[in-house]
Amino acid sequence: MSRRVLDKNFCVIPWTGFQVDPNGDVKNCIISKEVIGSLKENSIQELVEKNSSLRQEMLEGKFPKNCEGCYLQEKHRAKDFGSLSSRLYYAREITPHLSKDLLESADNFKLHHVDVRWSNKCNFACVYCGSMYSSKWATELGEKVPKDQNSKDSLKKYLYSNIKDLRNVYLAGGEPMLMKENKEFLELLLKENPEVHIRVNTNLSKTRTGVFDLLCQFKNVHWTVSVESIEEEFEYIRFHGAWQEFLDNLKIIRKIDHKISLNMLYFVLNYKSIFNTIDFFKSIGFHNNSFVLGPLYTPIALNILNLPNKVLDECKVLFQEQINKKPGFLLQNSYENVLSYLTDTTFHASITNTKQELQKMDKRRNIDSSKIFQQFYKEVF
Repeated sequence: MSRRVLDKNFCVIPWTGFQVDPNGDVKNCIISKEVIGSLKENSIQELVEKNSSLRQEMLEGKFPKNCEGCYLQEKHRAKDFGSLSSRLYYAREITPHLSKDLLESADNFKLHHVDVRWSNKCNFACVYCGSMYSSKWATELGEKVPKDQNSKDSLKKYLYSNIKDLRNVYLAGGEPMLMKENKEFLELLLKENPEVHIRVNTNLSKTRTGVFDLLCQFKNVHWTVSVESIEEEFEYIRFHGAWQEFLDNLKIIRKIDHKISLNMLYFVLNYKSIFNTIDFFKSIGFHNNSFVLGPLYTPIALNILNLPNKVLDECKVLFQEQINKKPGFLLQNSYENVLSYLTDTTFHASITNTKQELQKMDKRRNIDSSKIFQQFYKEVF
């Protein structure tokens, strides 16, 4: 194994993989701030070659701004490979399979990982999402995400020609259970590369699909289940979702011998209820290493830092109290990262904008957030 992966600035993804968004944009990963290019204008091979500049930065010991999200996540556990960051996740997953010299040149690339989001097809319109990643949002707003079948076919050809080399696959969306492309992709993986590690980010609303059935046939699957609150708050935040249906489907996947993580975003609507949500899932058997909690950055109007300073100070105290209990594992890492974000981030707050955006959304959806989030409205507005 190359010792470069032990360097704090280094990530294997620029040498081994990429993310493709529903509109054809290509990035290193979901944490990346910058787009490498678009499949509508360049082939994936050309974009991989173009990314050599970022690889060179890392070889020179620099910390690319494009990757600062991971560096911030590792602030409290810089030497711990159990940290939440994508950089360290992929170091664990991919590094053991790399050839000795792959990471020694900026010109090298070998496909071992892919995060492919074939479309924005989704049956939810979560409050913090948008038309790019949700067809429900697109319908609600009267928007369309342009599709380019030629680019998609070219990408498929590239992936399928390298399918035996894949070590890690990330399926997200949209909702990956609803995409016919994932069914085709998984069928080929099951035939050609059944030992591949698959991580699927899902709202867990659909288990009676061909995609779900195929995932159940793989040995190495990591379910990343999105959930930020419970009961009626859940159904508001994850609009079109049903809380009981979610619980029923969660029971289904818990019977499979697969890893499950609960992926939680922290923002204005669950500023205090997040702790009750975590306690609920712990009460039904989830371990402290199952929780992946981080701050929501966008949309700006829902960012936690819009809260008044007095309320934010109360939140900081709550997080410090949880840290003092020393829960360990990813839960403690999550608490530390969120507290650091609350404490150290410069932000131009506008709680007025938050209220306006909630009111506009409520009007479109014929729902009243003030009746569901009564404590929030009482303390904030």
